[in-house]
Amino acid sequence: MKWLVTPGPGAQAAHSRADEHGEHGVLSAIASGDLDTLEDLADVWWFELPARFGPELLGLLERLPATMAARRPRLLMAGVLAYQLAEAGDDAHLRATMRLFELHGVRLSKRLRSFTRPGDMIAAGALAMHAARTRGQYRTAEGIGAWVEEHLLRTDDAGALPWSADRRVGRPGLIALNRGVTAMLAGRPAVAIGHLRRAYEQAGPPPFQHFAGAAACANLALLAAVRGHHAMAESWLDRIGQCGPVPEWLEHHLLLGAVIARALLAIDRLDAYAAEQALDQAGSAEDPGDLWPFLAAAWAAYSVAFDEPVNGLLGLDAACFAHGMGMRPGPDAHPVLLRAHADLLAATGEGNRVVALAETAATTGRLLPPAARVRLLAGDSDGALTVAGRAMRDAGVTPRDALELQLVIAVVHLRSGETDEARARFLHAVELGRQGLLAPFALFPRDEVLELCHLTGTDPQDLGMTRTLDDARNPASGPIVLLTRRERAVLVGLAAGDSAVRIAADHGVSVNTVRTQVRKVYRKLNASSRTSALAKAGQLGLIPPDAPRTA
Repeated sequence: MKWLVTPGPGAQAAHSRADEHGEHGVLSAIASGDLDTLEDLADVWWFELPARFGPELLGLLERLPATMAARRPRLLMAGVLAYQLAEAGDDAHLRATMRLFELHGVRLSKRLRSFTRPGDMIAAGALAMHAARTRGQYRTAEGIGAWVEEHLLRTDDAGALPWSADRRVGRPGLIALNRGVTAMLAGRPAVAIGHLRRAYEQAGPPPFQHFAGAAACANLALLAAVRGHHAMAESWLDRIGQCGPVPEWLEHHLLLGAVIARALLAIDRLDAYAAEQALDQAGSAEDPGDLWPFLAAAWAAYSVAFDEPVNGLLGLDAACFAHGMGMRPGPDAHPVLLRAHADLLAATGEGNRVVALAETAATTGRLLPPAARVRLLAGDSDGALTVAGRAMRDAGVTPRDALELQLVIAVVHLRSGETDEARARFLHAVELGRQGLLAPFALFPRDEVLELCHLTGTDPQDLGMTRTLDDARNPASGPIVLLTRRERAVLVGLAAGDSAVRIAADHGVSVNTVRTQVRKVYRKLNASSRTSALAKAGQLGLIPPDAPRTA
């Protein structure tokens, strides 16, 4: 969009004010304590103000009464950023900065209605949304963002006219960007895309007003890469540079989504070197930051494709623990974390845990492809076909999921001798693979993939099979034990130490029915007692983590 890189009259007027004052004007405002002028300049310079004048700004803030900066959110935001930059690279300092943002964001959230100037509402709203997100309060964060945007529509008439000479350019796109990030973390990608596109469209020109647009492009690229839309992800990555340059000190904060997207694209292409380079640049998923679930999922995907999946499980556990989850992703965790967990479990042969996770997760649809795959690997072709068919009917199926499901169906038909159907399904998968999605082919038995290549005249090297031909690892699945709903309920009762009489009373059935269900559970688990049945059920993940247990 042309106006992203070419300032209109309103933006030109704002920038002319910055040029008129220049560095001397900023320094004069700081020296004289002219806070109103300084805040106006903070709107224009945005991130560049604390970057260029950090020491002078901090010196001014130290001279002010303690409560004055708290009443001026634009000044507060600039001051906290200057504080962070003063000790760039110091992890303890960064954590202290994040705590400051959270603390003041919580305080500002209680005073949002007291601000009347648009710049104050934007700065206070952004800080308040950040604080709510940090605490996992995504609904609260979204409510703040919606209120700020609605209030700006009613009060900032000039702000809606980019050609107006009186327009005050103040962090354009910042609230829409924060709403997009909030929706990403709440597991609502479609909503996130809408907000992020608005942030991109609202962004102003470089050198000072394009930052939200660049960050929006990075996060849109990430969302596209997660789903397997390679061309779309590459397009958004290209647009980052068109928005304008981002200073090096801001890159990790604003463009982390782009780095994770590049890692995911490289993993899909089976480019281990590029994936490792991108992940090293992105850093550890244990570090503080909004996008940690996506980074943790990228590290997990790398472990499945190139490394040791057991190490991937340990890394995912460490990331979840570092961010207060206390355990590996539970049923209500972010969808990308759940999928990462399921893929790692499948890669370590824990097929039954994948099936159990798919049955209990709030976002079951995302886990159907790995559930279908582990059933196939365990020899349950009928079950694999049933689950794959169910997943294919899901309106939210991604290109990556569609490829895996087509491969599941192709292998099932190959095993049953239905070569025409196997050929057709495999060719659908190959078409998706040629768009850059090569990693899923390595998740299936090589001999059967090679047989399908021969059947369709496909060169295995086109699917990245060169690497996997020499790979000693083979995809495998542990035993799949399938329990009915009633059998699972009985198993939970046994784990809690309940008697057959108590279980029967709780579920409104006869004691004989419960005893019959207990015998079936024992037979499926190849167990002869409650103790051995519970031990095997626990090993296979058949007992929900939150189910009551006897000591």
